[in-house]
Amino acid sequence: MTTLSPIAPSRRLELVDALRGFAIFGILMVNLHAMFIPTVEYLMMPDFSNGIANEISDYIVTVLFAGKYMTLFSLLFGFGFFNFLYKGGELSPGKVRTFLKRIFWLLVIGILHVTFLWPGDILFFYALFGFILILFRKSSIRKISIWMLVFFLLPIVFVGILSAMPTLLSSNPEALNAMEESNRQQIAQTTVLIQSAYEIYSSGSYTQIISMNWQNWSSLLPGSLIVYCLGMAMFLLGLIFARKQLFHNYRDHLPLFRKILWIALPIAIPLNLALPFIAKQTEPFMMNGWFFLVTLFMTMGGVALMLSNVSAFILLYANGKINKLASMLAPVGRMALTNYLMHSLIALFIAAPFGLGLYGKVQLWQSLLLTVAIFVFQIFFSRWWLSKFSFGPAEWLWRSLTYGKMQGFKRQLTITPLEA
Repeated sequence: MTTLSPIAPSRRLELVDALRGFAIFGILMVNLHAMFIPTVEYLMMPDFSNGIANEISDYIVTVLFAGKYMTLFSLLFGFGFFNFLYKGGELSPGKVRTFLKRIFWLLVIGILHVTFLWPGDILFFYALFGFILILFRKSSIRKISIWMLVFFLLPIVFVGILSAMPTLLSSNPEALNAMEESNRQQIAQTTVLIQSAYEIYSSGSYTQIISMNWQNWSSLLPGSLIVYCLGMAMFLLGLIFARKQLFHNYRDHLPLFRKILWIALPIAIPLNLALPFIAKQTEPFMMNGWFFLVTLFMTMGGVALMLSNVSAFILLYANGKINKLASMLAPVGRMALTNYLMHSLIALFIAAPFGLGLYGKVQLWQSLLLTVAIFVFQIFFSRWWLSKFSFGPAEWLWRSLTYGKMQGFKRQLTITPLEA
C-alpha cells in the first residue's frame, strides 16, 4: 500500500512559488482597503472621489490589480490540484480521499476566517469549488476546456440577462416599477448595514464584530457564487497548464508564452484603461448596459492582463532578468496561506477598537502605501521563517489536519508544496 507523504523541497518549482507570491501582493493591494471599510460598501457602493490621491489610487487598483491576481491565484490552485493528485505518477483513490480532506479543512479555515477576521474571505469559495474541481481529475483537455469556457461565460451571460431586464420590462410598467422598488429597498437595506458596520467595527465588542462579519458575508453570498464561477474557470485553466507541463517545462514553451503575451496584451490594455471610466457610469444595484460593460471588461480584461503578466514573468525569468525578484517572491508564495491570513490579522489590529481603532479612517492612498509596507515585511519574514522551519504555521496546521498526524516542522524535514 502506498503511503501518502509530503513532497521534498528540491521538487518545488521556484517559478510557481514566485508567481504565487506575486499573486499574494496583488490580492493584498485590492483587499486591504476593504478591511478598513464595510466590505459590502467597498464592493457594491464604493466612492473614492474625496481627493485626487484617492482617485489616482482607485484608478491604479482598478486598472492594474482588481480581478487580475485573484485569477492568477485561482490558476495556481488548479495547477497545484493536479500536482497533488498526480505526485508519484499515478492517481489513486487514496490521493482523492486525501485531497477531499484537504479541501474540507480549507473550508473550515475559510469559515473561521470569515467568523473571526474578515468577511471578504476567498478560502471558503476555493474549497466549495474545489469539490467541483475533483470531478475533472480524469477529464480530457477538450472537456476541461469546454467547461472552462462555460464557467468563464456564466457571469457575463447572467449579468447580461439581468442588465437587459429594464428594457425587456419597459412594456410592462408594473413589473418595471416592482424591479425599481426592489432596487430601492436593496439600497436602503445596504445603507443601514453599512452604517451599522461602521458603528460596530469602530466601537463594538468582538462578539458584535463577529456577528457583523456574518451579516456582511451573507449579504455578499449570492453575488460571490456567481463571481467565483470565474475562479472555477481559472481552476480549470490551471489544470490544463499542469497537464501540458507549461510551468514544469516552461523553457520548452517559451514560444507559446510569447504568443500569449502578444495576443492577450492588446486585449488587456484598452479594456482595463477604459474600465474605471465605465465604472463611474454605474449606480448601486442598477442593472443596465453600463453594469454589463463593467462585468464584461473586468472579466475579459482581468484574465487577459493576468495571462500577459504570467507570460511576461516567465519570459523574463527564463532570460535570468528577474532571478533576484523571483527569489524574493518565492518564500512568500511558499507561505501563501499564512501570508493571506496575516493580512487580515494585521488589518484587524489596525482597524479594530481593541487595536489601533482606525476603522473608517484610513484613506485608499494610505492603504496602498500600507500594502507595500506589509508586503515588504512579508518578504523578509517569509524568508526568515523558512530558514528555520519547513513551512508556514498555517500550512503546517493545514497539512497536519489533512494527513491526520502532526507534520514535522523543522527546516531539515520534508515539506508539502502549497497547492492552494
